[in-house]
Amino acid sequence: MSQAIAPIAPIENDEHEFMKSHLSVVSSALAISNFPVEVQGILTNAYDDDGDGHISTDELVEGARIKMRTEKCNRILWRGIGLAVVLVVALIGLNAGLTYGIIDANKDTEVQGRALLVREKGMDAEVPVATSNNEITVTLATLPFLPSSVVSHVENLAFSSEDGSVVYHRKVRSVDISPEKSLKLLTTEGDMVEWDLVDDAKKLSIALASGEDGTAWKMCVYCTECTAANVYSTPDILNGLDSFEAATGKEARRHLGTFSRRLQNGGRGDRECNSC
Repeated sequence: MSQAIAPIAPIENDEHEFMKSHLSVVSSALAISNFPVEVQGILTNAYDDDGDGHISTDELVEGARIKMRTEKCNRILWRGIGLAVVLVVALIGLNAGLTYGIIDANKDTEVQGRALLVREKGMDAEVPVATSNNEITVTLATLPFLPSSVVSHVENLAFSSEDGSVVYHRKVRSVDISPEKSLKLLTTEGDMVEWDLVDDAKKLSIALASGEDGTAWKMCVYCTECTAANVYSTPDILNGLDSFEAATGKEARRHLGTFSRRLQNGGRGDRECNSC
């Protein structure tokens, strides 16, 4: 008598299906309670957004994304810090170089009066370089039209004799000014120079201290080669020169302000004086 025996399913297949099903459940939700107690709080704060005690797939993926973004931001931050450090070091080096250059240059330069002196290497003597006083020559008659601060600094003047054969260089003792009207100047030698807009706007009266015949004469107010004083050019002074030219009926051309000419013998040749 024969008996049929039913086939027995392989045990290995059942275990495979069980593990597959188990892994699926684990991947879709991880119970935080299955982890050690000491890390459960960390996992809950980091991944369990809904507070159900499980870490779902979405929560796990979102945590991974946050980690990736954080790492990327950290890389950018470190690069920025590195660039900032390089810039700071470069600025410190540049500042140190400029400071050294200034100190080194000051060792070889010195200002005396209005001149800049530079000591060349291997030389004991100092020589002036690149000096400029920005002075202009104006006639004495223009002083009433210049700022009082400028008039107070006029210390030297020069004027020629009537025929231009002698040049007198004088120091100023006192100056009496009626703004835009008149001038009375006394030198340290006692010579008197006067100008009055009303009495004679085109002539400047000069009288030497000796008082002898031929020691008093009149000169043209426009001639910078006949009577002159040196002042520093500023906008206020140039405006004063314009006012003087307008008051004396001279065409405003900055003639007295733009050309600084030295007093010379034979100065009576100034074209502007021919009409005086």
